[in-house]
Amino acid sequence: MNLTGTYDRNLDAKGRLSLPAVLRKQLPDRVYVLPAPEQDVDALYVFTEDTFEAWLDSVFESQGGYDPTKREHIQVRRMLNGAATTLEIDSAARISLPEGDRQRAHLDREVTVAGNGDRLEVWDRGAWEKSQQAANDLLASFFAH
Repeated sequence: MNLTGTYDRNLDAKGRLSLPAVLRKQLPDRVYVLPAPEQDVDALYVFTEDTFEAWLDSVFESQGGYDPTKREHIQVRRMLNGAATTLEIDSAARISLPEGDRQRAHLDREVTVAGNGDRLEVWDRGAWEKSQQAANDLLASFFAH
């Protein structure tokens, strides 16, 4: 699965996100949502079950893979699994983003849904635009070499 594209959406009064039709066709009936664990990313990550498990495994790759005998690995895995919420996609192609997750990611009404390969990212629209300005500079320097 390779999720791509950028879509401006509005959350409804209940915090529901209507998924773009092109993305809905690529997703199963259930997704996993968690706040991005990186300190500098105010977004929610949306995974399928398979991509969530692969992503979780990849977190430990730099340390030789997940080791269930290492206390630090157990704690990180527990925190990430505990932060993830399983959500059903309803018949109107919406997911109800948990209020606590919305608050942590500073999501109000206007959001941007961005495909990032194995996951979707849900950003506050203003924060997304700001991050893209910085990314454009990085992209220009990256391809200048």
